[in-house]
Amino acid sequence: MCGIAGIVLSDRGRTVDEPVLGRMTDVLRHRGPDDRGVNVWGNVGFGHRRLSIVDLEGGHQPMSSADGTLWVTFNGELYNYVELRAELIQHGYRLKTYSDTEVLLALYDRYGLRMFEHMNGMFAFALWDARARRLVLARDRFGEKPLYWGECDGTLVFASEPRALRRHPAWSDAGIDDAAVARFLHFEYLPGDRGLWRGLRKLTPGTRLRFADGRATTHRYWLPEPNVASTTAEDETARVDRLDALLDASVRDRLIADVPVGVFLSGGIDSSLIATYAARHAPGITAFTVAMPEASYDETPAARLLAERHGMRHEVLPLDDAALGDAVDALLAKLDEPFADSSLLATWIVCRAARRHVTVALGGDGADELFAGYLNFKADRLSGIMRHVPPALGLLRTALDALARGEGYMSLDFQLRQLSHGFGLPQERQWSAWMAPFAPEDLASLWRAPPAHAAEDGLLQELGVPAGAPWSTARLLALFTRSYLPEDILLKVDRASMWNSLEVRAPFLARGFAEYALSLPSSDKIAGGETKRLFRKLARRHIPAAIIDRPKHGFAVPLAGLLRGTLKARVGDALLDPASPLWAWFRRDAVERLWHEHQSRRRDHRKRLWTLFTLAVAAHG
Repeated sequence: MCGIAGIVLSDRGRTVDEPVLGRMTDVLRHRGPDDRGVNVWGNVGFGHRRLSIVDLEGGHQPMSSADGTLWVTFNGELYNYVELRAELIQHGYRLKTYSDTEVLLALYDRYGLRMFEHMNGMFAFALWDARARRLVLARDRFGEKPLYWGECDGTLVFASEPRALRRHPAWSDAGIDDAAVARFLHFEYLPGDRGLWRGLRKLTPGTRLRFADGRATTHRYWLPEPNVASTTAEDETARVDRLDALLDASVRDRLIADVPVGVFLSGGIDSSLIATYAARHAPGITAFTVAMPEASYDETPAARLLAERHGMRHEVLPLDDAALGDAVDALLAKLDEPFADSSLLATWIVCRAARRHVTVALGGDGADELFAGYLNFKADRLSGIMRHVPPALGLLRTALDALARGEGYMSLDFQLRQLSHGFGLPQERQWSAWMAPFAPEDLASLWRAPPAHAAEDGLLQELGVPAGAPWSTARLLALFTRSYLPEDILLKVDRASMWNSLEVRAPFLARGFAEYALSLPSSDKIAGGETKRLFRKLARRHIPAAIIDRPKHGFAVPLAGLLRGTLKARVGDALLDPASPLWAWFRRDAVERLWHEHQSRRRDHRKRLWTLFTLAVAAHG
């Protein structure tokens, strides 16, 4: 994995400021501590920080084609680069290295913008074509690797993280987009292509951008499209067989590296299945598990069962005060985009520990989005009824707040309170409302001046979901794969791993496996209240029933108690600081009330407080 940055000026008579590009590149050192490259060719400049994984000696970047007409800065891995390299050599290409970066250049030379049809991997890259005088930016299908960009007065700037773009003078003083703040309060992350800072945007997953003659245009070359027709010609055993073979091949391919590789093992079905395949192909592989301090959050016994069964080395990492303090300090130092999924803390801890032993780790992300694994898919059976419940019955939330005392993992009162956020909303808006930290009346009392538009305005169109389309499980799957997966789950893993200079690979998101999973009917994913139905049948072939039959468990931390204990000082100082950027949008008395009610145990405001905390950190700049 790497960090990339660049500047392209539409005026050919100007030259890129190399010191500025160098500062943009160097702020990404954590993404690539092994090598640095900065190249300027008149009005074009690329920067690169490298974490060496494959071809340790031959992958220096930015890299050029043999004739010097193509240049690339590349963050990612092409898992089929060996096959592609052999194919390109057959077609007469003379490749000097064994890096996938050189393969990427040759792919573009041969296929142009049709290159993505041949690529299987995770990536974000910038390619300068001197012959056509155009820049091409691209991001992988699911958005495993991030890419941000901005355009101003004929200058296009791009980078792996917002902090790098803000080292450019045109964006160093950019103000915060109030509409982005509104979206964040609703989603706990920034969905779609909107960034926090005005003028900075995210390239959406499966999208390429073309910049030529001072004009940027984007094109979606791939979009996850779950099966709406709900039919298949294969019998069920054949479908499970195919999933089995595709996942086995995906794990095998993602174990290929010239550096040590490990595997994350939470104790749930997804990571246990990946660890099982990994142990088959790499006997004795090291598994990494975080031990939570509260029993309702801890999955260590299940993880230990699987590790012992397959003879894996097992590193169990306690979520103690010291580790949590280090994680929050890292967040305070590096968070440049608001992100309120508190499992970022545990993910950072496991990534830091893994980096002491390995440079690459396999993770279990993606299965819940492909196979309808979240509680939202069960609750969706009630969405048709809930849309007709008068929003005024949201007053029930006040009663639920008053009665809420359970702070264990997904306690019943917590679930009921979250579900009540969907009362009176159209079905296509309930899925995000159920996860939102704030109910509508909470936001009304929080804002100093409420935004003119709803946070969801225009989002369905940005995500490629037609307005007014019939609601179905397939539509809900589309929203999760196009929004929650890239901008919450994958962003979390990217940041936590890159802050520790670790590469994390997601076998469930291999092109072959994922596209086949998307093609399966919804009845294979949820039926009769059973989520991940066909996926569980696959899991029963390989892992103990004791793991499969456990209740669904996310990678959550016991945040409610931590905000009154270990994290109280750090979070309280940021939230209540008289100079906090929060006071530009919110009423101070409303934030103080949330804090004091939580500290006195009168209410459980964990999600709201953590959301505001991460916004304050990111907005502080």
